[in-house]
Amino acid sequence: MPDDDKVLIVSADGHAGAAKLADYLPYFEPEYRETVRGLLDEEERSYQQMQAPDFGTRRRGPAPGHERLWSPSAPERFGGWDVDVRLEQLDAEGVAAEVLVPGHQFSSLPLFSVVNRPFEAQLRDAGVRAYQRWLADFMSQANGRLLGMADPGSCHDIDVAVRELRWAHANGFVSVGVPGIIEDPELPSLFTDRYEPFWQACAELDMTLMVHAGWGFSQGRYQEFIGQFVATHLGADAATSILAAQQHLDDDARAALQTEFAESPASPFRLDFGPRRLLWQLMLSGVFDRYPSLRFVLTEVRSDWLPATLETLDNWAAERDTPLAMRPSEYWEKHCFATPSSIHQVEVEERHKIGVEHLMFGIDYPHPEGTWPDTWNWIRVAFAGVPENELRLVLGENAIRAFRLDRDAVSAVAKRIGPTPAQLLIGGDAVPQQHLDNYHRRSGFLRPGEWVDAKAVIDLAEQDLALAKP
Repeated sequence: MPDDDKVLIVSADGHAGAAKLADYLPYFEPEYRETVRGLLDEEERSYQQMQAPDFGTRRRGPAPGHERLWSPSAPERFGGWDVDVRLEQLDAEGVAAEVLVPGHQFSSLPLFSVVNRPFEAQLRDAGVRAYQRWLADFMSQANGRLLGMADPGSCHDIDVAVRELRWAHANGFVSVGVPGIIEDPELPSLFTDRYEPFWQACAELDMTLMVHAGWGFSQGRYQEFIGQFVATHLGADAATSILAAQQHLDDDARAALQTEFAESPASPFRLDFGPRRLLWQLMLSGVFDRYPSLRFVLTEVRSDWLPATLETLDNWAAERDTPLAMRPSEYWEKHCFATPSSIHQVEVEERHKIGVEHLMFGIDYPHPEGTWPDTWNWIRVAFAGVPENELRLVLGENAIRAFRLDRDAVSAVAKRIGPTPAQLLIGGDAVPQQHLDNYHRRSGFLRPGEWVDAKAVIDLAEQDLALAKP
C-alpha cells in the first residue's frame, strides 16, 4: 500500500447514553410512561450519588495532572449524548467508525442494566426498547459511523427477545449481547434449548455475539463492580483513593477498603470470570457447531489471559469426554475476537499468541481509562515496531470482519480523517514520557501480562461440562 493510504481505525468499544434518564421517557411505549416516570427520577438521583470514578466528574473538573490528557472540557456538549460533538472528537482521533455499548460514566440506563436497582423482567424489557430507540435516533445522525450493540433483554419470553433483535438489526445495530447480562435465577443456563431461537436469529441476521465487562451481575451490584474494576485496572491504591473520595470514608473505612483490595489481587478473574467464562460455555453448548457463521467478541475484559487460558482448555479437553467437535483454540480461531480496549503494551507484544487476526482496538470513548483524546500517541507507543500490515489488522480490518461492516463506506471516512502509516509508525520515543505515565495511571498500560489461574479455569470448565452433557 502507498504510504499515504490512510489507516482505517474502527473503535470496537465506545459508549453512549442520554444526558439524563428523563430523556428516555418519550421512547417508552405509552402504556409504561406513567409507571416509569417516577422510577426514572429515583434512578437518576441514585446514580448521581454513586457516579462512577472518572478522574474528575463534569461537576468537579479533572483531577490534577489530567487536565490536558483527559478531560471532557465542555460537558454541556459532551459526546456521550451529543452526536455533533461525538463526530468532531472521532474525527480528531482518526476513528472512522465506532461500535457502541450501552451507557457511560455520566449516564445511567433506563431500568435494564446492572447500574440499576432490581426491576422485574417486563420493565427491564421496556427499558431495553426505550434505550435502543433512543440510540437508533442517535446513530441515525452519524451517517453510518456509529453502530449499536443491542441488549438481548430479559429473555423471559424468547419470542420477545427475537422480535427486538430483528428490530435492532433493521436499525443499525451490528452486534448483540449474550443472554444473561443480568443475573436472573429464573432463567435456565445457556446449555438449555431455551435460547435456540435466539442463536438461530443471530445467525440468520449475521449479528455478532458480544460480551462486555460486567456481564452476569445482578442488578444493584454496580458500586461493587466499580470498586473491582478500578482495582483490576489501576491497583488497590488508586481504587482506595478514588472510592474513599467518592464515599467520604473516614480513616478506618479507608483502611478496610485498602485491605479488601490488597487481599484479593491474585487474578483479575475476580472481576470478569463471567464474561470470560462465556468463551468456553458457547463452545460446550454447541452453538458454534450448529451455527458455523456465528462470531463472538470479548470486549473490555482484556486479552493477555487468552493464550494461557486456551492452552489450559485444550489440555483439559484432550483428557475429558466433551461434546466439543474441535479443540477450544480452534473454536477461537474460527469464531472469536477480542477488543481489550485502551490496549495495553503487553497485549500488542502478545498479539501473535492471541491471534493478530483476532485482536481489535477500542478507544473506549468517553471512559477515562480510554485512549481519547490522545489516541494517535497511544498507538505510537503501544504499536512501536509493529509491521504496517499488522497495525492495520488490529486497528480496523479485523473489526470489519468481526462486525460485517461496509468496508467501502468506512474507508471513505478514513480517507478523510484517518492518519497515514507514517504518522503512527514513528515509534514510542516520539511520545513525551508524561503521556505514557498518564496512560498507565488511567488504564494500567504498562502492567505485565496476567497470571492465569489454571485450576480456577478447569474447575469452572468442569462445572460447565456437567451442565452441557445431556
